[in-house]
Amino acid sequence: MTASSDSGRTVAGYTVPALWTTTLATVNNTIKASSRYAKVIDQLLAFTADTDPTKSSAAEMFPLGNVVGHPGNQDGVTTWDTIKLPASVPDGTRIMFEYQPGQWTSRNTCGRIDNGDGTADYKVQEIFATNVQDNAALLAHGMNLDTTSYVHPTLHGILRFVGRLPQSEKLKFYP
Repeated sequence: MTASSDSGRTVAGYTVPALWTTTLATVNNTIKASSRYAKVIDQLLAFTADTDPTKSSAAEMFPLGNVVGHPGNQDGVTTWDTIKLPASVPDGTRIMFEYQPGQWTSRNTCGRIDNGDGTADYKVQEIFATNVQDNAALLAHGMNLDTTSYVHPTLHGILRFVGRLPQSEKLKFYP
């Protein structure tokens, strides 16, 4: 269980309780050392951030470019449900963007229409007003805020994990 001072945007913003880095780390090492659990994969290095192996991936690790177009009326009151992004953003991505200098917000994409010019109009699940600056920095979340902690990986966190898991660990499932 981790917490974040910046909504999961940076690895430095994560805090990890001592329980995870001491007691549970000892239990994990004991399990990995036991022949009884030979088929248990060691996923820690594939799952954690390169800069701090006690913390999971953060949005800063998944830059997606910039928001291409801001939605609708930018009065800060009118709600919107569509945003123009680079077409390379996979549908189902939990995005984070800098809607104003130093201010970040998140949305879950849940549908898209390709524009044929390298951009797509994405529907988002969260429909509320946010002013969006042109060319806002765009990131993909690595972890999802599950009520009070960042425990479960999102699409980009899972793709990163699978891509980094050593073949030797994968072979434990398919010898």
